[in-house]
Amino acid sequence: MERTREPQSAIVNRLLKGEATREDTTTAQTNFLLWLRQEWAGDGDRALAACRDTLTAAGGEEWRAMPERDLSAHVWLFSFSCPSRDDLPGQARNWVTAVRANGGAPAIARLVRHLRGQAE
Repeated sequence: MERTREPQSAIVNRLLKGEATREDTTTAQTNFLLWLRQEWAGDGDRALAACRDTLTAAGGEEWRAMPERDLSAHVWLFSFSCPSRDDLPGQARNWVTAVRANGGAPAIARLVRHLRGQAE
């Protein structure tokens, strides 16, 4: 029986909650590299720029005024969730809505920096 592939968002959610296994981390990294290759022809700079532009468009003035380190954390996490290039704007709108409902952009950015071992 073929195993159903788990969505990257579920793995990323476990990473954020501190519940991820070593296998989850490896799977998430592999999925991200495949996403870059398949959706962006391996062009990480272009992928991150598109994610950044789409997130700031979806978040409006609030996200355009966000400190660079907070926005960078969100771009990293959003891109790590491997959003479909075909529906990047829709997924960005969903992302912004979810962030607002789960503590707000600054709180999520702090969590991301903490998980990445970055200083406050």
